[in-house]
Amino acid sequence: MDERRTRFGLSLLLVAVTGVVSYALGALGWPPALQESMSQLRDRLPVAGSSPSGLQVERLEEVMRAIQGQYVEEVDVEALNVGALRGMVEALGDRYSTFFTPEEYRSFVEGFEPTFSGIGVTVEISQQTGLLTVVSPIKGSPGAKAGLRTGDAIIQVDGRDITGMSLNEAVALIKGPKGTQVRLLVKREGEPEPLEFVITRDTITVPVLDYRMIDQEAGIGYIQLFEFSKKGAASQVKEAIAELRSRGMTRLIFDVRQNPGGLLDEVVEIASFFLPTGDPVVHIVERAKEPRALTAKEAEKWTGPLVVLVDGGSASASEILAGAVKDAGVGTLIGAKTFGKGSVQTFWRLQDGSGIKLTTAKYLTAGGHSIDGQGVEPDIVVGNPNRIIPGEPGDPQLEAAVRHIREMEP
Repeated sequence: MDERRTRFGLSLLLVAVTGVVSYALGALGWPPALQESMSQLRDRLPVAGSSPSGLQVERLEEVMRAIQGQYVEEVDVEALNVGALRGMVEALGDRYSTFFTPEEYRSFVEGFEPTFSGIGVTVEISQQTGLLTVVSPIKGSPGAKAGLRTGDAIIQVDGRDITGMSLNEAVALIKGPKGTQVRLLVKREGEPEPLEFVITRDTITVPVLDYRMIDQEAGIGYIQLFEFSKKGAASQVKEAIAELRSRGMTRLIFDVRQNPGGLLDEVVEIASFFLPTGDPVVHIVERAKEPRALTAKEAEKWTGPLVVLVDGGSASASEILAGAVKDAGVGTLIGAKTFGKGSVQTFWRLQDGSGIKLTTAKYLTAGGHSIDGQGVEPDIVVGNPNRIIPGEPGDPQLEAAVRHIREMEP
């Protein structure tokens, strides 16, 4: 997505892969102003009451009359309407495009609040398996404490089979009020039988980042960015760099492992701390338009040694940052291949409170490379076979980054 520079109605562009269990997040996006009038949306969409090109209203009405008049049981007309709208979007064959009922849309938007109630896990419908798959647990969340891991496939919620469900439907079953429990049945690679987790939901406060000096003598600072989905993430990164500099940082490890993405504006600003002003950060490709580059802005630059840590949970906005650093040659990528999400979604609120999220653009890395379905390959591949939580003691990828950056001249 061309992540949020323009908001239509309640529209927002994101660069995130997934949904936190308690809300469903999109993929790379740009944020249109939340209060902007619907008139700006109508510049792109047919005005309410008009007939969009190709829409066969008479045929839809004929099918509705047949169902209402001839189907063996009484039907819920609203359910039919929602089914028709949902089916229209699903016919695109794009897992990132979605129609939301008013309730689903409210839940979706809650995901951009600093706190929410749930189990604190980002999830996605896997392209390979079609199953609801954990992208990353939020550090310290009930899901993380219970032992859910990246790659776990959730197949049942409270005894109900969710295979084949949409992301929004599955997330709605998993989320719930603080203090209530949810029972998940999970398939995990290497385990012969599914695993069961009983998790108590809680209020989740999503941190933007954590930072610290990890080797004072060598001047190694460490910033772990958890997501790009909150406005102000770039400001917090800027403050963290300034604070670590004041503590003697001359080498920086920047960690976007298990970071599912977020807002395009934020990743462009963060990349601007590392890339020369004017260099491309990402190329946006939209329908019937020339590709356009979003470039690094004027900023206080970090020009010292830089290592960026990535893994299979690094998605969308994280991949934009990793690709920009790699293509510009301003740092070293260490870890595992990233998730592989290269599209941008825009979402907005419709007049009745329902909503829609559509893929409106694709993106290429700074060097013009597509990562959709492929990911970004690190310069130095380091595994994490024991699945140590990023940043925790014994983290092999962080240890490798420390060894490598010690050899780089400040």
